[in-house]
Amino acid sequence: MSGAEGGSVVVGVDGSTSAWHAAQWAAREATRRGTRLTVVHAVPAGTDPAGPPPWFDRLPDDVRRRGAAEIEVRVQPGTPATLLLDSARQARLVVVGGWGADAYPGMLAGSVALALVTHAACPVAVVRGGSPDAAPPQQGPVVVGVDGSPTSDAALAEAFAIAAGWGARLVAVHTWSDVVPGPSGSVVRLTEDWSTLAARAEDLLAQRLAVHRPAHPGVAVESRVLPDQPVRALLGEAESARLLVVGHRGHGGFSGMLLGSTSQVLVQYAPCPVLVTRPADTSA
Repeated sequence: MSGAEGGSVVVGVDGSTSAWHAAQWAAREATRRGTRLTVVHAVPAGTDPAGPPPWFDRLPDDVRRRGAAEIEVRVQPGTPATLLLDSARQARLVVVGGWGADAYPGMLAGSVALALVTHAACPVAVVRGGSPDAAPPQQGPVVVGVDGSPTSDAALAEAFAIAAGWGARLVAVHTWSDVVPGPSGSVVRLTEDWSTLAARAEDLLAQRLAVHRPAHPGVAVESRVLPDQPVRALLGEAESARLLVVGHRGHGGFSGMLLGSTSQVLVQYAPCPVLVTRPADTSA
């Protein structure tokens, strides 16, 4: 079974406000998905796992108030990244806070979030508000990046399901350019005029939306086809978004980025929660 097909919603917690907000967000998402919430806290090797810090005792009651009915608590020795990557093998979703104490200057996410986005076997949500102590936004649309790839389709399906569950609007973003990567990392300028490229981009987005709309007919959808770079376009949409959903790897309208770098940049700079999906056929 792949991580995306079953299992619990897993959230990694420490004593930070960011992690507390992530746990609350994960509890609501576990409720929406009808699955268990697994709370993971790492303690240094050699530490008694039966003795969590005092703040940890309040966490189960707090997340139950957010609707999580079934909660599993794991306090284990090890590093947070290692424990969460191991949990991701059988998880449906892994959630972490988005303000990392070990992030580089100017960046928001720390090494744990980046390791999960790069290596986890299931979707990963990096949860943050607009400042370190702010809760993630509760209003605004679910924004999804679409490029026509299988990974993008997985992101689009996830975004539709979340928008339907939250009663939110869906904004689907596709970018295009007349400059695309060529062989061996070279850059190729397309010969078609801009009107042709724009029409092709409009058709691609319309086709991908048509595949997923029937499953969620009640979701209001807005299409955005922009002559821009994907990261810049999505960061602009994230300013007013409740959630940003992207695939980890893709091509087409998002082909101007290094492999996987679009999701990494968004995780580090977007001012709202970012959910990074995997293709539907990725196995644990």
